[in-house]
Formats: sequence, C-alpha cells, structure tokens
Amino acid sequence: SSSARPRSQLARSRPRSSRGMLLLLAVSALHPPLAATVQRRCRRRAVYLAESAGAKKLTLIRHGQSEWNLANRFTGWVDVDLTTRGIQEAREAARALKADGTEYDLVLTSCLRRAVRTSCLLLSGAGRPAVPMVKDARLNEQHAGALTGRNKRSLAKEHGHEQVMRWRRGFAVPPPPISTKAPLQSAICRDERYRRRPCAGGASGGPSQDVVVPRGETFRDCLERVSEVWSDTVEPALRDGKNVLVVSHGNALRALIKLVDGVSDEDAYHLDMPTACPLVYEALPSSGPSGVRFGDAHGTWGTSSVLRHGRFLYDEGRVQQAQEMMRSQVLRDIAVSTISSTGSSGIATCDAWSEEGVSSVRVSVGDGESFNVRTMGKPER
Repeated sequence: SSSARPRSQLARSRPRSSRGMLLLLAVSALHPPLAATVQRRCRRRAVYLAESAGAKKLTLIRHGQSEWNLANRFTGWVDVDLTTRGIQEAREAARALKADGTEYDLVLTSCLRRAVRTSCLLLSGAGRPAVPMVKDARLNEQHAGALTGRNKRSLAKEHGHEQVMRWRRGFAVPPPPISTKAPLQSAICRDERYRRRPCAGGASGGPSQDVVVPRGETFRDCLERVSEVWSDTVEPALRDGKNVLVVSHGNALRALIKLVDGVSDEDAYHLDMPTACPLVYEALPSSGPSGVRFGDAHGTWGTSSVLRHGRFLYDEGRVQQAQEMMRSQVLRDIAVSTISSTGSSGIATCDAWSEEGVSSVRVSVGDGESFNVRTMGKPER
C-alpha cells in the first residue's frame, strides 16, 4: 500500500495537474529560484496529503464522573459507578466523537464498570454499538493502596498538600500499602473478573491468567502494565490501519500519554486528563521500529512546556480550566465536571459529596438496564 512506501516515493506517486505543470514550467523559465521554492513546497504538500490519507486515530477518553470523583476520594481498583453527571459527560463526549467523524475499529477499556459503561455510552451515542470491545485489567486505574477511599482534602490536612500531590502525580512515590484484610482490598481480591475462567472448547472467558491484585502502585508500576498493552495491542492495531479508542482512567491514560508524547519521568507530573474529554492523536506510517509516529504538536500540557501531540475535541480553555480545578482538590473539597448544567461549553464544580448529603436516583441506560447513581452535589458553581 502507499502508506508503506518511503516519503520520497509517496511524493512522486501524486501526479500534478496539467495546469499546475504548465504554471511550474512558466515560473521556471522566468524565475528559476522561485520555481525551486515552489517545487519544494509542492513536494512537502504532497507528502503531507499522502500521509494524512494513511493516518489512523488513537483516541483517549477518561471515564465520566464517578461516585468517588464526586466525593473527591482516591478510587483505584474500587468498582464505583458513574454519577448522573458522569452519564451526561459520556453522552456529550459521544456527540463530539460523532462530529469528529472517525469510525473506530477497536475499543479498549478496563475491567471497572465506570470505564465499561462510559465505553458503551460512547459507542451508542456515536452510532457505533457493534465495535469490538476488549476489557483488560492492565488498563485499570493505578491502585491507591491504603489511600483508597480517603478524601484528598482530608489527607492534605493530615500530610500536607505537597505530599498528597506527590502521591497523585509523582513518578515513583508509593502510597502506603493496603492490608490484604482490609474490606475494600479483600473484595477486590475475591472479584471473579480477575480470575481465569475456562470456557467450552478451551477458550478463556476472562484473563489468560489470574490477575495479581496489587496492594498499592506507583505511577511507574502503572506505566509498566500499560506499556504492555501499548506493545501487544494498541501499536499493532494502529500499524494494521485500525482506528483505536481507549476508555480508561486518569493515571492509566497518563501512562499511555507519556508513551505517545515521549514525556520524561519528571515531566509526567504535568499530565492531567479530565473526565470524558476526548483526546485524538493522528498515527502516521513510519519507517521506524514501531511502524507509527504521531503528528505535530497541538499544544502543551496545562501551563507547562511539555508538548502535546493530540488535540482535544473540546475548547482548550475549557480543558485547562478543568485541569486546574482537578489539581486544586487537595486545597478545596470539591468535585469537578467537564460539562455545565446550563448546557454551555464550560465546566462545573460543586462541594464534594459526603455521606451526610447522600442523594441517588434510578437511571435507565439502553436495553432497559437500570442502576442507582449519585446525583451532583450542591451547591454548583
């Protein structure tokens, strides 16, 4: 295929129109230096168009707002559900995907319901419900250890906000390990989705082997398992010409972004993925070892100088505002949403949900399935 040819061959393979050729000959006779410049620009344009025609999409989306996002808690591997606002976020992201026009060939997600349900809402809303979906525990959120279930603002009061930010964004800063006897950890370890389940004919109905549930993870640990997914699934799919959608969690996606954007260990601190904000990378054919490369930078991460080669499908100001509010959760006990209740293209924040202010509603999604979800806290601002 043309995408496999060297860049010079790609450029030569695009015929010029007869009118363009006559114009070029005329310019050559009258002004040779200008003709050389025109030729160089034509070649660069031809290469760009040829590569763009072969470009495939890698789209990354964090799940919609979850119950513990609303409560400003470390969540990790705990299987909390979406809030009503999280469902709305997923539906708005689906509309953005549909408007972007990409037809996806593969969806990868974690084993946690907040990511799985977001994936289903995205595919349904984008009109692509039959796209194959793979659930992989290696795309689960970074395990928060003994921080699991703890409110970030409360932890900041105990340990200082700098330490909590190191736990949240540090590269090799481990959380305190959780006891295997702790109720949350015990429930995760007993979960059948992390057990290999043989099916008829010798096929596996779950993972190919039992998943070892960690007692806590650094970002480096999370990066190690996400790197495996990149190497054995994502990169080969892009190389084969497939459009890939990854629906996962904040730190798991930060790990994937670190790989794609080539971010250093130290600069990974600046990476933030708000809930349900589609981030699209153009994967271009490459003669390098990986077989794919990514296009020009579309901006930077937050207020840092770290280059971002993907483009958000939402307004940059809106995304940056959400990123800033996420980081402020160690200083203010708030929840953040990437959509406003007024329907405007802005974000919303509210007081973090607490048990004293519990509120839930029964929601139906597709095929008559219904489940309880937390409502948005009050007051919103």
